[in-house]
Amino acid sequence: MAPIKMATQGTQARFFHAMLVSFAVALPLAHELVPVILVGMLLLASWNFLKGDRQLHHWDIRSPYPWMVFLYAFHLLGLFWTTNMDFAGLDLGIKAPLLVFPLLVLLGTKIQDQRSVLRAFVIANSVAVGFCLFEAGYNAMAYVMEQYPDPLSNYTLTVPFFASNFAQFLHPTYMAMYCTMGLVLLSLQVVRAGWARKWTVLLGMTLVVGVVLSASKAGWSLLVLLFLLLAVSRAHGEQVRRWARIAVGVSLVVGGVLFSGTEFVRERIMQVVFAVSGPRSDVANSSNDRLQVWDAALSLIRENPVLGAGTGDVKDVLLEQYASKGYSEPLAKKLNTHDQFLNTGVALGVGASILLLVMLLLPMFTAQRAGRWVPAIFLLMTFLNWTVESMLEVQAGVMFFAFFTWLLWDRTAVPDERRTL
Repeated sequence: MAPIKMATQGTQARFFHAMLVSFAVALPLAHELVPVILVGMLLLASWNFLKGDRQLHHWDIRSPYPWMVFLYAFHLLGLFWTTNMDFAGLDLGIKAPLLVFPLLVLLGTKIQDQRSVLRAFVIANSVAVGFCLFEAGYNAMAYVMEQYPDPLSNYTLTVPFFASNFAQFLHPTYMAMYCTMGLVLLSLQVVRAGWARKWTVLLGMTLVVGVVLSASKAGWSLLVLLFLLLAVSRAHGEQVRRWARIAVGVSLVVGGVLFSGTEFVRERIMQVVFAVSGPRSDVANSSNDRLQVWDAALSLIRENPVLGAGTGDVKDVLLEQYASKGYSEPLAKKLNTHDQFLNTGVALGVGASILLLVMLLLPMFTAQRAGRWVPAIFLLMTFLNWTVESMLEVQAGVMFFAFFTWLLWDRTAVPDERRTL
């Protein structure tokens, strides 16, 4: 019986690993499949727990796990003072991974052959960028053929290659975030070991193209920040630092060329410059929209700093505030706060926003002090992205955060970077 039991356990482990790889691939390529795979992972982990020793593992208070559960519990409490229960139910469903992945830790779920999972994510993002490039080229040629023999403007020809016209699988901001995370993983020796240098360079360049063409201003900023961190990090060999320094220089040159020669990029950057003067009701662009929704969110937090509006009422009170302030664009687009800390504050009060900060900063500084730069950089990237996007309000954001928190925090999944980089 023992050999049969061991064979069964081996089959279950291989099946769970296959689901992990599928999850990593589905994140950038088939996001509608991600919840289905996660349910399968939870069911298999629960079955293994019930058939095993049934001993629950524990969470380290310095890890993100207890704080993820506390945040979800806070949203459950918010049901007591909410009125829009339909939206509340949707919100709790979207945030369910904050509960599921810590539960996997409690059940003692092991991550095996983590390198293939990380590699799958890197390759899947590169495939997504390649497909988007092909689609953009096809659409540009279609524009040319439709207008022939009349010439097309530079702006019209570049439209298929930027922002939502380019990003076919995800919102551009999330595509940029995924590709940047792929670059972080690609810098790991444990990920690129065994790959020829030309393939590593090709994958890296593809991911950089994905970030640039996503036209996410946050993505561009994080890309340069990542290169700077890699260039000075003592955890890396000289080769990685040298490539990072070259990447910084190339990024600046390419950025200058795109700014001077591409009307779309120039317009995106000038939006930020003009937005510095404050929100304007007569201007419609993403940067000005953010200033307006941030102003509206801060007003709501000042009105109800302790409890907030409730788990399900956050969108309703925001739309009312936009209308009262005359912010027509955010009202028409039904925008959230585009800042996770503000969005959580509007929904559940300042205490929930502080909990959100603890969930990121405590593990980040813990990882940094331990010399574990990969989870530290991941949490830093998350913190910065959450200042400009409400990423826990959509599946693409919460699945990415919960999955990589679980995958990177375990030392058995990503070995000590001081020895592997």
